[in-house]
Amino acid sequence: MRFDSTPYYHVGEDYSWQGLVKEMREEVRLMDQGGFTGLWLAEHHFAWDGWYRAPTDPILVGADLIAESDRMRVGQCGAIIPDWNPIRVAEDIAILDQLTKGRVDFGAGRGINTRSTIQFFKEADRRDPERNRTLFREVLDIVVAALENDAFSYKGRFYTYPTPGWYETNPLVRDPKYHADDGELIALGVTPRPYQKPRPPVYVMAETTGSFGYAGQKGYNAMCASLSIGRIKEAFAAHNRGASERLGSPVPTGEGVAVMRPTFVAETYEEAVQAVRPGANRLAAWSSVNPHKARLTTLIEEELEEGDLDLDWFDFQLKHNLILVGSVDSVSEQIERIRSETGCRHIALFLNFPGLSFQQVMSSLSLFSERIIPRFA
Repeated sequence: MRFDSTPYYHVGEDYSWQGLVKEMREEVRLMDQGGFTGLWLAEHHFAWDGWYRAPTDPILVGADLIAESDRMRVGQCGAIIPDWNPIRVAEDIAILDQLTKGRVDFGAGRGINTRSTIQFFKEADRRDPERNRTLFREVLDIVVAALENDAFSYKGRFYTYPTPGWYETNPLVRDPKYHADDGELIALGVTPRPYQKPRPPVYVMAETTGSFGYAGQKGYNAMCASLSIGRIKEAFAAHNRGASERLGSPVPTGEGVAVMRPTFVAETYEEAVQAVRPGANRLAAWSSVNPHKARLTTLIEEELEEGDLDLDWFDFQLKHNLILVGSVDSVSEQIERIRSETGCRHIALFLNFPGLSFQQVMSSLSLFSERIIPRFA
C-alpha cells in the first residue's frame, strides 16, 4: 500500500506561523525517513479564527516543504481551483514539477469555505453549487489542456483563451502554432512545460459517486476523506466504471483512488482515545451545523444502527471506521478492513485533530512509520 500524510497545522489554535513552518519541515523529514510516499497540503483562507488554518497557497508551501526530501511526492488536497486563474494554476504546477523533477501529484478541489470563494471570483460562490461545479470542471479542463499541450485554446462558459482580438505586430516573432497569418493570437502555451509527460497525475478531491465517476471518465484519480466503507465502495465502483468505459477495458479495483483518514496512533488504545476525543468533538461541533445530517450523509442507510445518532461524534466516527485512532494493532486492523472491503491501496493520513501537541503528532507519525507501514509493505 501507498501511505501519504498531511502536516499538522494546529487547527483551532492561535499558533505562530514561524513555529508552524519549523515543525512542518521536521514532520516531512520524519515522513521521508519513515517510508511515506507523499505529502499533501490543504488550502484555506481568512483563518482569523484559527479553524481554517492551513497554507493559503499549498503549491508555494509545498515547494518549500518537499525540499526536505529527495524522493517523496507532493500534492494539494486540494488547490481550490474555482478561486484561481486557470493559467496561473497550470504555470505553478508545471514549475513545481520541474523543481521536484517530476514528484508532483496535482490535487484539485471545489472547497468548503463559502466565505472565501466569492472574495476571489464571484462566479465561484459555493452557495450556488451547480455553478461552482461547472466552474470547477471548466477550470480543470483548462489546467489539464495547458499542461498537456505546447499550444492550446479554449472557449467555455467562464473563460476563453486566448482572449480574442490581440495581435502580434512584429512578424519576426510570430509563430504559426500561436498566431494566425494576420498575427492574431490563437493559442497559448505554458512555460516551462511540466517535467512529467504528458502531465502530473491529477487527483480530484471528491465525496460523491458522481464526482468519482467524472474523475474516472476523465482519466483522473480521486481521493475522498469523510466517507464510510459502504460509501467508499460505491464511489470506487463509480470511478472504476468511468475509467473502464474510457479505456474500453476493465480497470483493476482500487486503481486511481485513495482515501484520506484522520489518524492518531499511541502506544495504547486508551491513550489514543483520551488524546483525540476532545478535539475530535470540538472539530465536529465547529464544522457541522447539523451533526445528525452529517452522520446520515456520511454512511449508507444499511450501515446506520440503532443508537448511532446518540453517540458523540468521536465514538460515531470510530465505530464506523471514519477515523484511524488507537494502538498500532487496532489502527492496523482498521486499515486492513478498508483495504480488504474496498480494494483501497492508497491511504493518506490527516493529522489535524485539534489540541494535540507537536510532540504527540511526531510520536504518532513515528509509531505509524516504524510499526504500521512495514506490515503493509
